[in-house]
Amino acid sequence: MIRILYKIKANIFQTQLTDFIGYKRVETYKMWEQKDYNFVRKNFLWVSVRRYNKHDKSEELTKPALIQLKITYFIKWVPKLKGKYLYRFPRVKIPRFKNYAEGIISEKEWNMFHYLPKFKGCIEHLFYFNDFSFFDDLQERLEAEGVSFKKMFIRDVFAYELLRVNFGLKDYAGLEKFGQFLTAPPLFDITHDPSFFPTAADLSYVMERIPAEESFKFFRLLVKECINLGIIVPRILIWDGQFIRSNCNNNKDKDKDAYNDPDAGYCRHNGTKKGVGYDPGILYAFCFDRWFPVYFKMFPGNRNDTLAYRETLFEYLKVSEEDWQLSISDAGAYCLKNMVSTRYKGLVPVIRARKNIKSQPVKELKKGFYFNTRFIPKEWSEEFFLKIYSFRPMIEEGNSFNNTYYNGSRMNTRGIDAATRQRATIYILVLLKAITAYKVGRPDLIMTPTAFGASRYFGVKFAKPLLAEKSKYLIFKNLL
Repeated sequence: MIRILYKIKANIFQTQLTDFIGYKRVETYKMWEQKDYNFVRKNFLWVSVRRYNKHDKSEELTKPALIQLKITYFIKWVPKLKGKYLYRFPRVKIPRFKNYAEGIISEKEWNMFHYLPKFKGCIEHLFYFNDFSFFDDLQERLEAEGVSFKKMFIRDVFAYELLRVNFGLKDYAGLEKFGQFLTAPPLFDITHDPSFFPTAADLSYVMERIPAEESFKFFRLLVKECINLGIIVPRILIWDGQFIRSNCNNNKDKDKDAYNDPDAGYCRHNGTKKGVGYDPGILYAFCFDRWFPVYFKMFPGNRNDTLAYRETLFEYLKVSEEDWQLSISDAGAYCLKNMVSTRYKGLVPVIRARKNIKSQPVKELKKGFYFNTRFIPKEWSEEFFLKIYSFRPMIEEGNSFNNTYYNGSRMNTRGIDAATRQRATIYILVLLKAITAYKVGRPDLIMTPTAFGASRYFGVKFAKPLLAEKSKYLIFKNLL
């Protein structure tokens, strides 16, 4: 609160935003003291000051310089939706064949999705139903800048990188070894050159020349498409981190006093030594029966949780065009500054507090679960608040697929750019599966990591005739 005192005129008492959230600070200025008078005249333009130039009565001076706004204009303390409607989300719609599949797959293949429940699609469908021209445009720009890709297509190499990640292969060499069992390239139907199959050196060479921000940009384009299709409903955000082990030694080089990966940091979490690597701040959109990554920011493994939460969330809110209402996190992100700042951004902070805090109104709402009651909306009961917080483990379930299914717990390269590319590639694959599941009318596959893992061509005997036809051979044609 600001108090401006006069000896003759009426005193002015101006409340501040912090007065409404319990973080009070009183500033008092005595206008009969020269120091205070000069400060108020310079810094508080909304305070009227007696003017001695009586001849100057221009219209500009008679109009008020500022407009008094209500505090609700700046802060949305309570979400628009109330009660159970806050966590009720519409189901994903089921499109018809003509909406997305017509001209891409046959009606017979469409019926396979709908009449064979165990049919989960093929990896080729990820490329049939999604636009990868982004990488063709990227290659054109990079080659114009002098970057060489040795006559390989970025889109083809990235397709095999998605295949490698989907198989859960740890490194580039794993895909090359896998190719030794095949007599035809597995993605011959979607690459520019049907005979192209990258070696480990090819994958490494091209992927290192794809800027990390471009991989992240493609991931964000898929997030936007998921929002437009109704797969992601912007309302509730969940923040967490997940350690990624770098491909380097845990001990520093004695000569350089640095790790082999200079961008990485040593991570210790809850007393556990995890090693040298990276720990991204990750934001998931929670939609009750589905949850998806919408943003992440890469940090070294020795980052601070409270700072990482604030930087990740605020950076995302700057670029997001959606209206988010809640931000959920565990105690790692808790500090008073984060609570206040999150609410200033228009989100209700549902963040678990630490039990050893004595200077704030922290209360144990459930055994072992402490929260700052000052940031619980008045319209919410404690049971409803705990119901909202119970959604937080969903981000851990989403992140678990990164390690258990896609085998992304450790990098096969080094550097923060490589870490960003690795995590973006996994999230790109997750969102591609969700979008493809929607377009083929199978919403039950949206949250299924095993979907679209098989091949459309069951072995070499099916691949060879197609390759022959593409080479202008006539297969089973009447030549008479």
